[in-house]
Amino acid sequence: MSGARPAGAPQRPDGGVVAGVGARRGVRAEDVVALVGAALAAVGRAPGALVALATVDAKAAEPGLRDAARRLGVPLRAFPAAELAVVRVPAPSAAARDAVGTPSVAEAAALVAAGPGARLVLGKRVSAPAGRPGTATCALAAPTTQDTCDTWAITRGTAGAAEGSPGAAAIVVPSPVPSVHAPGCTGPAGGGGPRRPPRTGTSRHQGDVVTIRPALLIAGHGTRHEGAADALRALVRVLGEQHPEVPVAGGFFGAPASPLPLSGAVDALVAQGATRLVVVPLLMAPTGPIRETLPEAVARAVAAHPGVRAVCEPELGPDPRLLAALERRLDEALGGGARRPEDRDRTTVLLVGRGAADPHANAEVVRAARLLWEGRGFAGVETAFVTLAAPDVPAGLDRCRVLAAAAPQQGQRQRQGQGQEQGQEQGHRIVVLPYFFFAGDLLERLRMQTEGWAAAHPGAEVLGAEPIGAAAELAEVVVARYRAAVADGAAFAGRAAEDARPTGDTLPGTALSATSAGGPA
Repeated sequence: MSGARPAGAPQRPDGGVVAGVGARRGVRAEDVVALVGAALAAVGRAPGALVALATVDAKAAEPGLRDAARRLGVPLRAFPAAELAVVRVPAPSAAARDAVGTPSVAEAAALVAAGPGARLVLGKRVSAPAGRPGTATCALAAPTTQDTCDTWAITRGTAGAAEGSPGAAAIVVPSPVPSVHAPGCTGPAGGGGPRRPPRTGTSRHQGDVVTIRPALLIAGHGTRHEGAADALRALVRVLGEQHPEVPVAGGFFGAPASPLPLSGAVDALVAQGATRLVVVPLLMAPTGPIRETLPEAVARAVAAHPGVRAVCEPELGPDPRLLAALERRLDEALGGGARRPEDRDRTTVLLVGRGAADPHANAEVVRAARLLWEGRGFAGVETAFVTLAAPDVPAGLDRCRVLAAAAPQQGQRQRQGQGQEQGQEQGHRIVVLPYFFFAGDLLERLRMQTEGWAAAHPGAEVLGAEPIGAAAELAEVVVARYRAAVADGAAFAGRAAEDARPTGDTLPGTALSATSAGGPA
């Protein structure tokens, strides 16, 4: 999420905050994401404090709003204009009333979604994209008691354009703080309502319903490397420290002798009292056909625990935050210190994926390469695969070398125009960038292939970048996926999620239990 916190702005605790958004037709998702990020930063809220976007139902089908909610990892809630029109706000708009039937969208939607007694944390702001008129508005609201109370708000609204009827019940995700009420905490209205008794543990208030928070299970794939296990342990430790209210564990599937097996992580979470698991895979792209898929591995692990259910989230893919982490690994490989634009202009990146027998899985790596290249100033970003798919790493390096020789560098032309001789120009270079998360057997094979090619081409400059590792961006993406799954309570229902993809694919949102896995009932 973009938007830097202003200098001197205090960093408030990460209580749950709802962003109300208004938008013109055709609004861009990146403008909405930037606007919400700037709003959170302006009030000293961390990006993880956001729990939902809210808007009027007439705007719920807007692709830019839907995509922004997906990028931010939160649900999009929509409310009837008549319900928003009765909310008192500081900045009503006659234009909004004429257009959508309510004098306020951003502020009113934020207040309604945050629940009874909510207050504005930040009034309406308008997006300011460079060179274009503003197309979105944003306001922030939170429960009045969220700084001292753990509040779940049950609101009226719909998740998206056509999901449910107007006015259907929808639960807004709670603020991520331990569920212990401070003395003197009042009821949801924030006024003279009855005080709720203190609560401890992981139970949460949802009107008259008490549930147990789902646990987070992080699933790595296919390695027995101790370094990869250490990196996963570090990621689990960071998430546990940042979100102590969420039980979290991690393990690997697809590697029988792994020092950190997935089944052991499931056992540990169940021992802590978890009955629902949100499984987030550390996969940048689909695996394609493999001996045991993640849903199969999870089903086998939960089969020993009757009553435990799990939902498997889809692959992480080229999330903008992960692309930023990849870009940082490239900069590290190029060396520290100040660099000029022409340094990237003479650099070609070879993005190397695992490789799969499924062409659709390999196509995801190609898509990520395009997104990584876009707007970052590199001469090009090519793709290769360690195994099972072409081009392999040597063929990918050959292609990088040929393309570099055939394409004059823009920076070189500029410097020649300024009187710099061509002979003074530094040569082209290639950076090999792993498109997977951790060190392991795969990375060792990649480096061996790279070193062999470099030895056969002594005139080429080839640099190796490190994998993403337990980066802060990875932790943010994992938590966002977890929160999105928790917000979608229907994911644990089973049937609808199981039909999400044709049989044989890795199922996003696949609901699993000991019974469905063939385990004890």
